[in-house]
Amino acid sequence: MTTDISFPYPAGFLRKLLRLPILGYRMGLGGLLDAMQIMVLTTRGRSSGLPRHTAIEYRQHGSKIYLVSVWGDRPHWYRNLLKCPEVTIQQGGRVRAATAEQVTNSGEALRVLHLFRRRAPSIYDSIIARISARESIDSRSLHEVTDNFTIVRIVPRAGEVKLPPVPVDARWVIPVAAVGISTALLLALLQLRAPRSKKHAG
Repeated sequence: MTTDISFPYPAGFLRKLLRLPILGYRMGLGGLLDAMQIMVLTTRGRSSGLPRHTAIEYRQHGSKIYLVSVWGDRPHWYRNLLKCPEVTIQQGGRVRAATAEQVTNSGEALRVLHLFRRRAPSIYDSIIARISARESIDSRSLHEVTDNFTIVRIVPRAGEVKLPPVPVDARWVIPVAAVGISTALLLALLQLRAPRSKKHAG
């Protein structure tokens, strides 16, 4: 599988930005992120053996879940699952054990690319073209570039998870709600006083 240099490997601020959905899951916003087809994949670190969380866009076909790596075989999550294919997936509030494996069948890879581009063809066609080093891509030429992609199939399985999911910490809800209510009350109070001030001024 090839990796296109037009997508620089994330580092620094970009890497932190890509990890923001994990914070969303920690804050209990997993349902909202799952509606955007963003899940958390937990792999076992190939060197440390520790659980590693990655927020990643996915598509589902039947019981199978598919991931596409924009950076080929470089991401740590991909290298981790090659060594240890037993993973944990978190879709909203649903946590399941699963097995991950690379997709090598070109027909299956083509179906996955169609699943990704279906949501916003103009956007995904541009991304797919850049990864494939093509000027343009459409549904008719998509089959020509399937070998350029690193695609992973996730198959959920029964049983307890071996790797812990992202913990949800809802302690932020109370202070944020308190600030929101206080702000709303303050704005309402200011609006009530404004007409009186104008009346006295007249």
